[in-house]
Amino acid sequence: MDNTVRNILPKEKNMERPPGIHNVSEYLSRINAYITQKRQGDSLLVYRGEPEIYDKPCRPNIFRKNVLNGNRFFEKNLFDTMRQNKLTGEKRYLDNAIDAQHGEFPSRLLDVSYNCLVALYFAVTPYYHQEETFLDKKDGMVYLFFIDKIFSPSAGNTNDSYETIINRDQEWYLNNTIFWNNHKFIDHAKLNSRIIAQQGAFILFPGEEPESLPKYMYCGVRIPGEAKAAIRQELNLLFRIHTGSIYPEIINLVRELSGKSRRLNTEEFNCRNELQYALEQMEKELVYYLDYAIERKKHDKIDQILVYIERRINHYRRGMLEFLQYERKMETPLLDEESRKQVRERYNQSIEQFSDAIEEYHIGKISRKALRI
Repeated sequence: MDNTVRNILPKEKNMERPPGIHNVSEYLSRINAYITQKRQGDSLLVYRGEPEIYDKPCRPNIFRKNVLNGNRFFEKNLFDTMRQNKLTGEKRYLDNAIDAQHGEFPSRLLDVSYNCLVALYFAVTPYYHQEETFLDKKDGMVYLFFIDKIFSPSAGNTNDSYETIINRDQEWYLNNTIFWNNHKFIDHAKLNSRIIAQQGAFILFPGEEPESLPKYMYCGVRIPGEAKAAIRQELNLLFRIHTGSIYPEIINLVRELSGKSRRLNTEEFNCRNELQYALEQMEKELVYYLDYAIERKKHDKIDQILVYIERRINHYRRGMLEFLQYERKMETPLLDEESRKQVRERYNQSIEQFSDAIEEYHIGKISRKALRI
């Protein structure tokens, strides 16, 4: 079946039509509007993101892969094989299913999250085996589910129903399609790091075939393909939501840790390096104040701003002079004469460049000679 958007979702009143949202702020606003509009009583709200729009969305992967066709005991055989190979413990089949779900095996559990931003990540990012941009030409969707009943993963009723499905020992439950609609929301079970990272929970599909979730239960926020890259960047920069945080296995942390490693300051702790670091901070401040002064130069208080900037520069100047005087008096000086010269030259050059820029942009003048060392 062609799983592209054709004629189903756009006609459903609880599914958004284009253009959809284009940034995280719009997304949060839309989520809040849906909550205000649709929430009834004390329903629990969870989310799911899908990176493309399917004719039949929100289906567990066991039904998408058609592995149940002609093999009624596929799931039991899978879990027994996983146990045999130490891929899951000798525990309840529901626990095995959760391990299978996050071990990329087929499962009748549908992943959802308590965190709407985690769901947004999944709507703009394909599975991590593919390039992040792989589906950027296709719209995604975030689904909001309004849940009335919760089932505990450790409760007897939840496990009894799941064991029945796997062992196939209650014909009244398995062969009557009325029960295929009994989707069960299973609260999060913190059994592994991925569930914890994704703030995850599950919806169990009990039938031989995947009965769609009832329309009253959910609505959807459309994510245009052209907005995905920008949204991924926002999620990373503002919320630290990225592949390494969502899939916390070591292999997926390589990019994140490598990026941090490039920014780590591992230089030796010594006087010269600390002076260079202090000068870097001053130079960054000067860049900030130049931008600020350019923005404010048409206002009445520009003279007051320049006075403030001079005081900040003088703060660095006094600190530099105090250190150089202190260092010279030491029995064993920390710097040689060439290093002292380089420090002064870098400081003075920064002041000259800043002064030139202030005058070039017709902002005013600062006391450049008095601020030199």
